[in-house]
Amino acid sequence: MKVLILGCGYTGTGLARWLLDRGIAVCLTNRQGCDISGLKAPTYAFAHQPEGRAQPLPSVALTGVTHVLSTIPPGEQGGDPVLEMLMEQLQAADLMWYGYLSTTGVYGDRQGAWVDETSPINPKTLRSQRRAQIESALLTSPLPTHIFRLPGIYGPGRSVFDRLRAGTTRNIDKPGHVFSRIHVDDIVQTLWQSMRWPQPRSIYNVADDEPCEPSQLITAAAQLLGMAPPTSIPLEQAEMSPMAASFWGENRRVANHKIKTELGVNLFYPSFRQGLRAILALEGTEIT
Repeated sequence: MKVLILGCGYTGTGLARWLLDRGIAVCLTNRQGCDISGLKAPTYAFAHQPEGRAQPLPSVALTGVTHVLSTIPPGEQGGDPVLEMLMEQLQAADLMWYGYLSTTGVYGDRQGAWVDETSPINPKTLRSQRRAQIESALLTSPLPTHIFRLPGIYGPGRSVFDRLRAGTTRNIDKPGHVFSRIHVDDIVQTLWQSMRWPQPRSIYNVADDEPCEPSQLITAAAQLLGMAPPTSIPLEQAEMSPMAASFWGENRRVANHKIKTELGVNLFYPSFRQGLRAILALEGTEIT
């Protein structure tokens, strides 16, 4: 196995560490081709924005590669930069597995109902519509495609704790409105299981067991830090960006049974409760 991670950001870095710890060859891309701190892996420039530099990838970046993960979002015009610029190179690589990180936003608003991989998609926002279009293009391409639909991602350095400590958390109250989420480590283990047992043309929801109202998460995190939670704000009184408003315009619960039954995933953090405690333990922060 040799893995190429296209667009090695937060989740890609987590996967790279997991693979390297297991002695698996990894190579990476980012926009600048700069080494990523803590990762001893070749890093190449793949620039999918106008200010970027090198493209397409040098042929050495795909030499011997068996598995590719793309974490790269749609381009400015809505297309997939990887399909647009690298398809010929990827086809020539004779891959065993191609993974794409998508979004549970493709399901649209379900007024709090559960969705699974058999649910029809109904994306409402432009972001989610573009993701749905890329999913379709990948699933009908010659690549051995595996789609991973992600909700809100959290983990060390990217959690409600950071916002509480910075004083930027808003405790918006909308009873009955829930969000699903997933710890980055559980994304990584799901990707790993899929890489080991490829089933091309598969779609997986990657979420934990307990969708909840954001106020529950904020209150629990504040208690762990020994802080009072921020004062709650009714949704209709909260000022927010168009992007934030679009998130609050959709309400759904994301089912995860397929990753458990088909891939054998046993979540490290079945809910935010375990995930939050693990973040503090990693920091060495005393839990109150």
